[in-house]
Amino acid sequence: MSSSKAQLLASLAEKFLAGEATQAEEEQLHQLYDSWNDDEEEVVTDTEQPEVLRAEIFQALKERINAERAASPKRSPGQERSVGSGHSYRKMFWRSVAAAAVIAVGLLIYNQTVVKKGAASLEQKALAINNQPVVPGKDKATLTLADGSVVDLDSSDASRMAQQGDTRIRIKDGKIVYDPSKAGSAATVYNTITTSRGGQYQVVLPDGTRVWLNATSSIKFPVAFAGNSRVVEVSGEAYFEVAKNPAMPFIAKVKDVEVEVLGTHFDVMAYGEEGKIATTLLEGSVRVSKGREKYAIAPGQQVVWSEDGAFSLNTDVDLEEVIAWKNGKFHFNNVDIKTIMRQIARWYDVDVAYENVAEDIRLGGVVSRKEDIRQLLDYFEVAGKVRFRVEGRKVIVSK
Repeated sequence: MSSSKAQLLASLAEKFLAGEATQAEEEQLHQLYDSWNDDEEEVVTDTEQPEVLRAEIFQALKERINAERAASPKRSPGQERSVGSGHSYRKMFWRSVAAAAVIAVGLLIYNQTVVKKGAASLEQKALAINNQPVVPGKDKATLTLADGSVVDLDSSDASRMAQQGDTRIRIKDGKIVYDPSKAGSAATVYNTITTSRGGQYQVVLPDGTRVWLNATSSIKFPVAFAGNSRVVEVSGEAYFEVAKNPAMPFIAKVKDVEVEVLGTHFDVMAYGEEGKIATTLLEGSVRVSKGREKYAIAPGQQVVWSEDGAFSLNTDVDLEEVIAWKNGKFHFNNVDIKTIMRQIARWYDVDVAYENVAEDIRLGGVVSRKEDIRQLLDYFEVAGKVRFRVEGRKVIVSK
């Protein structure tokens, strides 16, 4: 029954109970009741529980009213209304109808209120989610041991760390340190340290080389170096301070590129989404090779191989910009918006979408990586070239 019909039914029933209903209104009352059909009831909320309750109340009242109607004296055509048992029946009958009508109206209002409150509640929840601060990344990583077991480094301590061969692994000052014994290990055993989005980590390799891993990066290495070289495999981005050992060159393999050093400081970046492998030298000397191609670079220079095989040597590199991530900063010098947002996405663990944004928009600046993402984005909005909207863990970039 619709809200308007239910309200009319209640109004007519109340008039009848007060003795104010006309013959026409009483007949209309009978017709409204007789046209009352459960099939007309509509669900007005996304949960059927209130509607089921309403339907059950209607059905119970109808059964009671029909039973009372069947048990009451019938009035023959043309018979006048009596004040006796028939009137008592009708009072009882319409009292039930009125109650049913009032309940119908009440439940309609209740259901509509529930829908509004439910929608408001969902909206508030969505708003709460969207308003939750997107915090910056932190020191966290996983360590995959030689047997395949995985250790969560951001929740580990020295007492929980493992022994790998003759090498003891421990946590010290927020970084993982490998201490090989002088005896060395008979078998070559490998470990892998991996960071996810929103994570970074430091490791001291068995030879004393210090490595900083950026977000979504990894390094695979032996727990004890042996032979005539020190070889590690890297993905993502890492900064190295290589311990000097002229008798055992240090080689970092990045896909099909090798960076060979004796003792030096360098950064290697090889994120798949960046479409290139860039090796930047800060101190010492390195030789970068890919297949038969070999290039020696000096401090302040950068070798870049693109996915299409193109090679370039940059001799004027902003070193502070290259290693800003290692020093806890974002440093952009006239960088395109999508490159900037890829870095932000990796560090804050967010997804990025674009709405009619030109790819040639370029921005610059130096911002701490410890800031809440909204503060970081507000900084870039000052230039007036783009706007940012944060929805949960999604950042929408628009004009």
